[in-house]
Amino acid sequence: IRKNALDTDPLYGIFTSGSTGDPKCVVVCHRSVIDFINVFTETFGITDKDVIGNQAPFDFDVSVKDIYSCIKTGATLIIIPKEYFMFPNNVCDMLDDNNVTTLIWAVSALCLLNRLHGLKYKAPHAINKIMFSGEMMPVKQLNAWRSYYKDAMFVNLYGPTEITCNCTYYIIDREYSDDEKLPMGNAFLNEHVFLLDDDNSEITDKNIPGEVCVSGTALALGYYNNKEATAKAFVQNPLNDNFNELIYKTGDLAYYNDEGMFVFSGRKDFQIKHMGHRIELEEVDIAIGSICGIDRVCTFFDEAKNKMVSFYVGGIDKAELIAELKTKVPDFMVPNLFMQIDEMPLTKNGKIDRNTLKEIYRGGRK
Repeated sequence: IRKNALDTDPLYGIFTSGSTGDPKCVVVCHRSVIDFINVFTETFGITDKDVIGNQAPFDFDVSVKDIYSCIKTGATLIIIPKEYFMFPNNVCDMLDDNNVTTLIWAVSALCLLNRLHGLKYKAPHAINKIMFSGEMMPVKQLNAWRSYYKDAMFVNLYGPTEITCNCTYYIIDREYSDDEKLPMGNAFLNEHVFLLDDDNSEITDKNIPGEVCVSGTALALGYYNNKEATAKAFVQNPLNDNFNELIYKTGDLAYYNDEGMFVFSGRKDFQIKHMGHRIELEEVDIAIGSICGIDRVCTFFDEAKNKMVSFYVGGIDKAELIAELKTKVPDFMVPNLFMQIDEMPLTKNGKIDRNTLKEIYRGGRK
């Protein structure tokens, strides 16, 4: 078997979260992981002295960075039992007792630990690297973590499963206010990340959104036993008519900021037309999330009833929330319905479960 092995052979098949549609099995080869982990560990200085606290289940691609960073460098992997996250004090004790230095976690896990006051109980002493991905990190939650770890390196990671974990990163180098957006940053070495408009022309000017596209060794082999989905997402680079060059079209929107970094601008399928205006639902969530008393928020659009619906976790009442939001955004960006819940439902991979929220909404639709 080893004699006939190729570095382009599949290493694993891992399912997407299904947060934006039906889950699909992404097939990733050995070469992609070897290439990415070499760059990842060097970029963030992961060595055999590090202890990585694993939060992500092994069928979620965040765990790829935990597992293979340890195999590459000789770092130690501490697997935190899933049930511990129901009792944040247990998580903090485990991180502290095992001298964990590095967290590569889903955004929701970091938010949960902070919201349930785990860090107030104990801020594990050895942590010096905190990386997060999967969703937009609310700056309010980031700032809470930074208040406990003033000298730690915080990194915003971006990338879908189809490009082997991540394609851009931003090492946070300044203070951000609650209503600011964190940049996605710049591409990892050996990954080409660029923006295309609806006509497949490249966008290079600042502040103009386009679809995030990626090429390079990091690309997955495609979706297992799903030729139609593979052909739709993994396509010939429209900027290159000289030779075969596959790119992955992520379905995410971004733009270049004044520093030339990518900034996430939402999903193409989360962009809506409401009251005659084009609205990015993520922009609504950022504005709501910056309000004092809001812990998490998720907004979606009921197309049939032409309503924006926001679910939120926090102690603020709806009237106060609406009044505060109107000072931040125009009226057409204020959701038609707010629904307060105790906890934000999460997918198995730790992302906000939009499908469950829609079921809750349909059950009590107004």
